[in-house]
Amino acid sequence: MTDSPHSLSSWVNRLPRWFVLTLIAPLVVLNGWVLLLLLNYFRSTLTALLLATLLAFLLDYPVQFLQKRGVQRFYAVVLVFLLTLGLLVTLAITLVPLILGQLELLLQNLPTLVDSGSNQLQAFQHWAVVRRLPINMTGIINRLESIAPDEIGSVSAQLPSLIFGAVGGVFELILVIALTLYLLLYGKAFWDGIFRWLPKSVSSEIRQSLRQNFQGYFVGQATVSLIQGTVLSLAFLVIQLPLFLLFGMGIGLLALIPFCDILGVFGVSFIAALSNVWLGLGVLGLCLVIDQIIDNAISPRILGRLVGLNPVWIILSLLIGAQIGGFIGIILAVPLASTVQDVLDHLYPEEKLS
Repeated sequence: MTDSPHSLSSWVNRLPRWFVLTLIAPLVVLNGWVLLLLLNYFRSTLTALLLATLLAFLLDYPVQFLQKRGVQRFYAVVLVFLLTLGLLVTLAITLVPLILGQLELLLQNLPTLVDSGSNQLQAFQHWAVVRRLPINMTGIINRLESIAPDEIGSVSAQLPSLIFGAVGGVFELILVIALTLYLLLYGKAFWDGIFRWLPKSVSSEIRQSLRQNFQGYFVGQATVSLIQGTVLSLAFLVIQLPLFLLFGMGIGLLALIPFCDILGVFGVSFIAALSNVWLGLGVLGLCLVIDQIIDNAISPRILGRLVGLNPVWIILSLLIGAQIGGFIGIILAVPLASTVQDVLDHLYPEEKLS
């Protein structure tokens, strides 16, 4: 006779927990590996779908605003979609070429900046030797001088193709635009069909958590990022920092990703220091002051409790998102990880991840 399911379950429950986990772990790893292969195979399609979903989610707010004022949803969607498309085309014609022009100018001037930085380090090394200070900058000087100007020039020459490749091509761009429109029109029925396959005990929790986390993260984080990029660009213009728009908007764009804006601050300060060390220190101080003002006076009012994730989980989610979806995966990693935490906290209220 075979054991009944009840007796089999009792037998499994009597096994040591570590032994059960040891048996289950290979299955989890195998399923995860297969899932990663599938995600990588359909990576371009999934990236377009995720980006379109994000855009549709953000555009749904002005659509709902118009609906509350008596406009039918179809006409509200068409109006918001056309206005957004017009705004993006305007930015692509005006602001984007200016930023790309500054980026190309930066790449062209990098050899001169590297030489300037090397000369400043050599002067500092001479000053230290005269005063018999135990400072040796030889390694850093050699490292700077090893940067090949020809390689920098080749990157500058390949800039248009690199940007085109980063966008993903015309087909992917058209696919994202079309998916965004259709998700605005028929997205509710589409997602209802997907969530119908999930257990009822978690389906409503996932939908509510996704909406709250995406709203709190993207609307708030994008607002703070835009404020930071605009303020820094104006501040750089006031102090007459070359390529002020590229540097300011670059740091603002990095602010979309947790902890990454500080990398942009140090990167811009380092580039400025190559030209003049005091300019670099001034840029660093100015950025830190503005960053503290935004973090303490503006961010709490806009973001509130962002996602409630432990910083370690935020970093891990960013790494996993980068591995699976590239830049789009990084953008979506934090709100998705926060949603996973909310669902697990709902299922296992006594076992918190954070």
